[in-house]
Amino acid sequence: MRFEKDIIFYINNYLVEKIGNCIKLASPNEASGYVLGNIQEINNKGDFNYNYFSSSFQCIESAKGSEISFFLDNEQKMLELQEHLIKNENLKLIAILHSHPSGTTPSSTDKHYMKHYHNSGFKNFAHLIWIIVDSQNKDMNGFVYLSNKLTQIKLIVGNY
Repeated sequence: MRFEKDIIFYINNYLVEKIGNCIKLASPNEASGYVLGNIQEINNKGDFNYNYFSSSFQCIESAKGSEISFFLDNEQKMLELQEHLIKNENLKLIAILHSHPSGTTPSSTDKHYMKHYHNSGFKNFAHLIWIIVDSQNKDMNGFVYLSNKLTQIKLIVGNY
């Protein structure tokens, strides 16, 4: 799998606790939620880097209650949320998060939905980060769909 060094996702420690609670609430099914925040673009003489800064997490119920899969089926609702966040809170939807029973590698279903949202025609979904959390040990990995390829990104947990 490709690794994109120009994208870094920063997730606050306090959000990790909220994510853990979301996983407990959804158990034994996969948990899912939205990570909200801002994206900082850095132009270093034509070399661009992107820093995603998380500031809020919203646990959401999957449209498909399953121990091995999750599904978000309401793109219009996601667009309305995005519009509300930008207008009222100066935040945007920067990541979709879900848990796996174990491991943080995207499944074939995950890859399908990442590609679907990337190619949906909605620019708000084109560069969403997809975070997968291991339900057991809370390890996390981040991914983005770029140039029709699944790409892993650097995810840093800390106080930001």
